[in-house]
Amino acid sequence: MQDARLRLGATLLLSFAAFSSIFGAVMALFWWIVVARGERNLPGRRAGSVIFGAIILLAVFTQAFGGDGISYGVRMIVITLIAFWAFGHGREGDLMNTAVWAFGDHIGFDLGLTAEMAVSSLRRIEKDVHNIRNAIRLKGSRGIVNDLISLGFTLTIMQIYRAREQGIILATRGYQGGGTYTPSFSRSKIDIYAFFGSFIIIMAVSVSFVGYL
Repeated sequence: MQDARLRLGATLLLSFAAFSSIFGAVMALFWWIVVARGERNLPGRRAGSVIFGAIILLAVFTQAFGGDGISYGVRMIVITLIAFWAFGHGREGDLMNTAVWAFGDHIGFDLGLTAEMAVSSLRRIEKDVHNIRNAIRLKGSRGIVNDLISLGFTLTIMQIYRAREQGIILATRGYQGGGTYTPSFSRSKIDIYAFFGSFIIIMAVSVSFVGYL
């Protein structure tokens, strides 16, 4: 989906539908299979094993102790798949465009700037983790616990340093809040159909809840 507004709206609707019930999760998964084809942005095998393995492990424990672990596992896996699609297909400036369009040049500009900086930091963290792991591999591992402590400490220090640098840059340029920005969006018929599909899903989930009551 090219239009960030429709992508964000579809993400929220599908996530709510998937979290609400198994029926909603199945419908959202079907949407993901059809619409997100070629744009799913799934993680690598190792990262995927950790993420989905943690969800499955928690679901097993929940089921073992009397909870509805199967339902939880299915719903969270679908939500995670949608999150990968939404985050991976985003382009630089999407959050700024959407925030200014929704909330205006003052609040929207501040929210968009904050969101863009946060996403930029997350993308840098991926590269930082890769570089730190290479450095640990070259120096030799001191055990998984020590390696994780070193990784976490280094990432924290790097993020604090970058936040300080970004603050200095904004202050030097005289930023005090708000700004002038003209949002721009591109949209195709597929975007409209995809968003309409997510709207139909949330309506179907709502109807199923009404019927249950």
